[in-house]
Amino acid sequence: MRDDAYDPYADDDGDDEAFGGGEHEGEGEAEGEAEGEPRPAVFVTTAQPVPVRVDRLTDERAPEGMALGAFIGDRLIARSAMDAESIERLLSLGLFDEPVPLGLFAYEEEPGLQCRLFALVRSDALREAADADEPWKASVPSFEDREEEGDGEAEGEGPPMETILLGHIVRFAGDRKHPDDLAAEAVDILQKILTGGPLADASQKAIDDLLDSL
Repeated sequence: MRDDAYDPYADDDGDDEAFGGGEHEGEGEAEGEAEGEPRPAVFVTTAQPVPVRVDRLTDERAPEGMALGAFIGDRLIARSAMDAESIERLLSLGLFDEPVPLGLFAYEEEPGLQCRLFALVRSDALREAADADEPWKASVPSFEDREEEGDGEAEGEGPPMETILLGHIVRFAGDRKHPDDLAAEAVDILQKILTGGPLADASQKAIDDLLDSL
């Protein structure tokens, strides 16, 4: 799955790549993977809305005005890079004025587990940007399929939701807590996002792992 929004920089402590990481080495299509063969994937969400704040982020490693950060309190939980105009339009919609559910889409691909962190917002809140091709309006196919399949089957479950891409995460294979359970792994990563678990710079981690193997 390709997303236009990505972030080429990361934090430097802990087990996972910084939330909001992007097209780093090992994040492309896996070599030898059969064309059209679906990879195992899960989508987990928070049980309750989470107070999230999004704002422009200043970082010397990103072009001026082209970094967006997502925060819980004063803690940065995700970041991504996109053009300044898209950031301006996203901020103008006021989508995060109230708490929002968070969702994590995860699938297995080198160098371990590839994830995308999303905010789930009401579809009608995005009406203003319905015709705009925004990088933050990334979709989660499995989530959308379930929404379509569920239409008319359950009543009183709330309004339809849309996904807003906040950032990317990589958990290296050697750092997995549940190697045989993709859903449990995704839940563990989402819990770490909510509780402030440590993060790691993907590039530095890859170098350290390489040195350890020599």
